[in-house]
Amino acid sequence: MLTNTYLVGSGRVQDFFDKLKGGQAPEQFTTQLLKDWGFSSSNDRAYIPLLKALGFLSPDGKPTSRYHSYRDHSRSKKVMAEALREAYADIFLIKEIPSAADRGAILGKFKDRVPGDGVAE
Repeated sequence: MLTNTYLVGSGRVQDFFDKLKGGQAPEQFTTQLLKDWGFSSSNDRAYIPLLKALGFLSPDGKPTSRYHSYRDHSRSKKVMAEALREAYADIFLIKEIPSAADRGAILGKFKDRVPGDGVAE
């Protein structure tokens, strides 16, 4: 399985997940919440489907147990690793611990999933 969810830019990913860890879990995750957090670009809306693909949100946008577990700073790295391994399982079939040398094979997996030139930046 390989999710087809991606972000247009990755410059603020760490800021976004830091905000998620530091803030109170909402009843439902909305675009208004993104704006309130300072993520007001139309490109930032992609965080919601990404959170769903990672299992942090239910299909209707409600935080899951994984979302709440991620907010525990002592467990957040482990929770994120588990979420990424599930959402991008096909990448880990190429190699258990991918490296820069595996970039071509990994990009090949994404070519059919990403519009345009097939490269997600």
